[in-house]
Amino acid sequence: MSGSKWNWVKSKAAREVFRLRGGGRYQHQTYHPALQKALAGERERSDIYDHLGQIFALAVEAGPGLMVELGTRGGESTRALLAAVSVNQSTLLSVDIEDCRQEGLAFAEHWRFICSDDVGFGLNGFTKWCQQQGQPDKAKLIFIDTSHEYEHTKQEIAAWVPHLNERGILLFHDTNMGKGKFARMDGSISTGWDNQRGVIRAIEEYLGRQYDENSFFTDIAKDFLVIHYPHCNGLTVLKRLS
Repeated sequence: MSGSKWNWVKSKAAREVFRLRGGGRYQHQTYHPALQKALAGERERSDIYDHLGQIFALAVEAGPGLMVELGTRGGESTRALLAAVSVNQSTLLSVDIEDCRQEGLAFAEHWRFICSDDVGFGLNGFTKWCQQQGQPDKAKLIFIDTSHEYEHTKQEIAAWVPHLNERGILLFHDTNMGKGKFARMDGSISTGWDNQRGVIRAIEEYLGRQYDENSFFTDIAKDFLVIHYPHCNGLTVLKRLS
């Protein structure tokens, strides 16, 4: 048997074993024109790649109102959130300690950027900024994707939960960073870094729970509906129950 034929057989066998063990290989697709436009040209399968459609859907579900993004970096989540606020005719405020402003983003007319420490801004600057900008001082959605460290995440929760709308959504990325490896739904694996369960540990402490972040799970705790997706470094959703 030739080398290429043998590699094909091994690959097919690995896929079948993966499925028999309960696995699946699923591609990420976008269909809404706003999200397609926002993500146009994005080809890298990053550590948040699988979650962009979910972030868009959650932000649309949150309804018209101010959205807040803590941590911008390369702007992948920014693009998905901008697509959502374009649908809701709302505003996205991004806060990052680095100047992450970019040119040419779709729906940039809905975007505001603050270069600041997000904890300090949450404690001392956000309410004043809302007043100056004519924005509501309660956000419909707050997305946290910053240092991924335990103490910092605890401080972010303390600083920003008071700014969440009574039916708002609190969204955390990097809640399953494991030992520096992460898997996507298409079966691919990449290397990151081990944050010692920093983000999920801060969430557990806030909610008074202990979770297995390597599993899909749902919960109700501290007046939040909790939904966790373990793939692609983990995405944890806290929907406030009024």
